[in-house]
Amino acid sequence: MAADLMAVIWMYTFGSWLDHSSRLTATATLGGHHWVVLGCAGAGFLMLAGLALLTEGFTKTTRRLTMAVNAACVVSVIALAGLVAFVLVALLSRVVFGKLRP
Repeated sequence: MAADLMAVIWMYTFGSWLDHSSRLTATATLGGHHWVVLGCAGAGFLMLAGLALLTEGFTKTTRRLTMAVNAACVVSVIALAGLVAFVLVALLSRVVFGKLRP
């Protein structure tokens, strides 16, 4: 839930810049679609927050609530997939190319 909220704030603030800055930064917005990422992250956060109340902190659940929690997690993963890919590429480039500044 915290990652979803962070993604909403980042996409609202820097989404347009991430879209148009470069191909690498557009990875974080799923190919230049920061409004889609913002919507998915917001929906995932709201779904998980609502389900946390219904399931008493994810401790008591039914079959339908379990399916709803799983769906909310899938929406969250979709929203955060581009950010995870961006971080992995940045870390891999650091390993491959080493220190970029003298």
